[in-house]
Amino acid sequence: MLKPAKLSDQFSTSMQIAVSDLIEIKAQGFLTVINNRPDGEDTDQPSNKEFADAAFGLGLEYHYIPINLNTIGGAEINSMQSALANAKEPVFSFCRTGNRCTILWSILSIQQDVENSEKYLERAANAGFDMYKQLPLLRRFIDGI
Repeated sequence: MLKPAKLSDQFSTSMQIAVSDLIEIKAQGFLTVINNRPDGEDTDQPSNKEFADAAFGLGLEYHYIPINLNTIGGAEINSMQSALANAKEPVFSFCRTGNRCTILWSILSIQQDVENSEKYLERAANAGFDMYKQLPLLRRFIDGI
């Protein structure tokens, strides 16, 4: 059984899923799926098109926001922010390990509530993602952290 890491009541993340997992994702009550994994990272990885077709066929909202941590910039952050602002909740996100999704969630959450940044870092840690190791990257997008 798929067990996403819950970062908030509205946002959960997971490692790479199979296209067939979208059925269970919908059954768990998720309404939107965000794929943060670029196509072609691995030979056995399903494509964005396969996920999009299956998600739409199940009545799920679907967004493809591929993230490469070496080149991540404002465009990707803005795309994720826009997707989340307009998403039907709750949202399920995935990438290879869930780390990129958690980084994006952390950046956007802390940007909105920087004085409570520790709360978001702890939530990520409790879900199994060490954002303290990612502080240099987070600081590129967040003033005052």
